[in-house]
Amino acid sequence: MSLNKLVGGDCGGNNALVQLTNIVNRDASITQNLSQSDRFVNEFMAQNSQAPQTFNMNALLNNMPEVEKSNISKTTQLPSTSNISNIHTQRSVPWQAGPSTSFMSASMLPFNMPYQPLLQPQPSSNVQIQYVNEADLQKISDNDVKAKAQEYVSSVQEDDELAYNQFMSFMKRISAGELNLGETLEGEEKQMSKDEIVEEMAEKFKDEWAKLSDVNDDWNSEIANGIAKEYSFTEGNVMLENKSALEIGKEKLKMGDIPGAVLCFEAAAQQQPDSAEVWFLLGTTQAENEQDPLAIIALKKSLELDPRQLEGYITLAAAYTNENMGKYAYLTLLDWLKASPKYSDMFPQDINPQKMNLKELEAYVTSLYLKAAQMNPAQIDPDVQNALGVIFNINQQYDKAVDCFKAAIMVSSDNAKLWNRLGATLANSDRSEEAVEAYHEALNLEPGFIRARYNVGITCMNLSAHKQAAEHFLVALNQQYKAKSMHPNASNTDTSSSTIWTTLRMVCSFMGEHDVAKLVDERNLSELNKFFEVDY
Repeated sequence: MSLNKLVGGDCGGNNALVQLTNIVNRDASITQNLSQSDRFVNEFMAQNSQAPQTFNMNALLNNMPEVEKSNISKTTQLPSTSNISNIHTQRSVPWQAGPSTSFMSASMLPFNMPYQPLLQPQPSSNVQIQYVNEADLQKISDNDVKAKAQEYVSSVQEDDELAYNQFMSFMKRISAGELNLGETLEGEEKQMSKDEIVEEMAEKFKDEWAKLSDVNDDWNSEIANGIAKEYSFTEGNVMLENKSALEIGKEKLKMGDIPGAVLCFEAAAQQQPDSAEVWFLLGTTQAENEQDPLAIIALKKSLELDPRQLEGYITLAAAYTNENMGKYAYLTLLDWLKASPKYSDMFPQDINPQKMNLKELEAYVTSLYLKAAQMNPAQIDPDVQNALGVIFNINQQYDKAVDCFKAAIMVSSDNAKLWNRLGATLANSDRSEEAVEAYHEALNLEPGFIRARYNVGITCMNLSAHKQAAEHFLVALNQQYKAKSMHPNASNTDTSSSTIWTTLRMVCSFMGEHDVAKLVDERNLSELNKFFEVDY
């Protein structure tokens, strides 16, 4: 049952009485497969000539106090069936003017809650219905009525059919003016305080909350976040036949041919599946190629084969950050501390980080890395500063992250990845002009750095320089299309990033170039190059 059906009113204005009316009007139209209780109710209603055949809203209003009648008539409207349907099928999706820049941009998926009817069909029962004589009821005090009712309900508490019958009887008493719904509901609410309700709900759903906070639970698993268990290799890779695929891949990486290097490293990984170096190169290259899910799989494989590859942990943590998997990023950074000969002694042995929630883990990891940074204040460790920059990006403390990346660059100024992360962090802190400068430093070091090129395009979008943004996206796509020649069926192979294509289409829409947007839908790269005058 949808929780919103219990706590929210249709169209935001219906009170509890109108919701009950909607239910009765709906159920009254169901004439097939009548249960035993339905036959008893129909028989009773037929014997009483004064009882209406369906729920009469006007009769109820005439029996209610004038003040309540006035309030309901002014504020309550019964939605039609079509309106109710629209409430359940139409959902608004959040929209951003442009993608945000992190180590890569993240997308939001709407979560659709399936609709279920409020009342489910009830099983049949042999319980006989007994009606209280109204004349006798007036002679009985309220306390006697409550005591008898409680005794009767307790005796058949588990019978769902009787609960349905009691509901129908309750509605009849409301229509006759014998009960005031507002007073009844107010009395029921007073039976349990707010704190008691919260405690009861917390106890009831204790196990469910524990599962949601567990990093190993399916809800928050890597598979649920789009990370497969095994690496999916490109089909028809011609480099599989070349025994020098690893060395050729390294040469292509130096030349800035990232997609070509990926195919070479994929071939090498299939030729040497037990080589930690191959999987590391494949993972780091896929990260530069704007393919974080594949990078995560390859880097995990590399670290399984050789846990001493320290750079792999930080690159993996950054990839998890890009995929909005903060808890996995924190755990990976803890693994880096444990694997580091310099800092492994500071890691407590009596603590299980897996059992921490996200906030606890964040505070714990941050404190350890700050302690590591303070171990030798006179000497900057670029790896520690790099990791701290990732941490502060996860919790959106961008100013601190900028300081950390700048400190790391002071020692490792030739690291293109550091410049790219600095640029992404500056862009996220609304410092777009500075971000462009950092990205250009990264591209000067690695002209084929597709992720940095894509990030430049995002920053140009934020500056409303849409034509320049489109040009950067097209350069990135052209670089990715370089690898098509390495496939036997080049015309049917697409090695490009769908993220870049989607963002390029957004730029075309911003520019009002709807015909050009159609070229993006067709992925007609040659015509797009002509339109934007990209010489590639």
